Amino acid sequence: MAFIIAQGLPLPVNLQQGEYGFFPIDLLLTPHSEPIKGEKLVLAVTLPEGVTFPDDGKVFYNAPGVVRHELHVLDYDKANRLLRFENTVHLDDGSPEAGGFYSVGVRVLDDARPGLVWGQVEIGTSKAPLRIQITVPQPTENLIVNGGFVHYEWKSGEGWYDNKGTEYAKDLRQIGSWKVGQYEGKGAWHTSETGEPGTLVDLLKGDTIGNFPQDTEYPFVPHENIVDIDGAKTCGFIKQTVTVSPGSWYELSFYTGYHFLRTPVSAPTYLRAEVLVGDPAAEGPTLVWDDYVQYYTGQQETPAKAKLNAPGWRKRRLRFRTPAGVDQVTVRFANPGRAGFDHELSADPDGDTGMLLAHIRLSPAPPAP
Repeated sequence: MAFIIAQGLPLPVNLQQGEYGFFPIDLLLTPHSEPIKGEKLVLAVTLPEGVTFPDDGKVFYNAPGVVRHELHVLDYDKANRLLRFENTVHLDDGSPEAGGFYSVGVRVLDDARPGLVWGQVEIGTSKAPLRIQITVPQPTENLIVNGGFVHYEWKSGEGWYDNKGTEYAKDLRQIGSWKVGQYEGKGAWHTSETGEPGTLVDLLKGDTIGNFPQDTEYPFVPHENIVDIDGAKTCGFIKQTVTVSPGSWYELSFYTGYHFLRTPVSAPTYLRAEVLVGDPAAEGPTLVWDDYVQYYTGQQETPAKAKLNAPGWRKRRLRFRTPAGVDQVTVRFANPGRAGFDHELSADPDGDTGMLLAHIRLSPAPPAP
């Protein structure tokens, strides 16, 4: 008898370091071969380097006409990564068991080298390559709640208002999970007692102006919105306190863009991103910060609608490590204004439109090299 054996789709199987998963094996007869009617045969798999058959690993046979069932594993040579299992094979015999495929459970080692690795599947003298793509797990947990500003509450009714072609939220009660406030200058911070954004910051409707970039690492979700860090001539801020692990590494990422309604167009806009330990009102130690100035130099007479989809989004990444004994940090985004955070100077927002802020994430990160 002559077999055709092959790894089934998808090719290759993608598995992360430390992940348990399955890959399929297809088994056929060469054309014009006699059917096989229930013959007990042994299949062998040589797993790639960095991949193992775990102690609780399983092998299944799946056929359209029968219930999926577990197969008998004969042995697994861990040193050579050789797995052998048997099955009562039906091929081209018209039985319900014919036309199925095998599923082999494997686990990628935690320290496996990333990349495409090769093994082998075989039965008798027939052999075929086995391909597994090993990847490094990406942090998916976002410790920031409502980082896309999709959750908010209206004080009454519901609505957005048009401001020169841009839709602004009106009559907001809160931007879910974010506290808002104003930097008043000379080192003084004031958090809104009611939680209402009021004129401290603005929420802009992302569906109408976003034109967000493609983020393959952390894709944007539908209906994400945008915060303008200035309200009505205020040095506004938003902040959120999150739980972290002491001594661990994190990455704060976010998108910034210039405000297309800002006038005069030559005026700078400001944004400072901070991760604070301790009481932010008392200016606890800052773990990471970025004082950022961006200009928009377009033509002032250009209609606002012509600029709606060109905020010049840029992704920013800030990495930090929490000190020992610290299990909470506060993330704060603020407009320091023209004077910055000089404790001797009054706040000056330098206009009533500020930097645009979107898609905020705080995720565990690998240690710095």
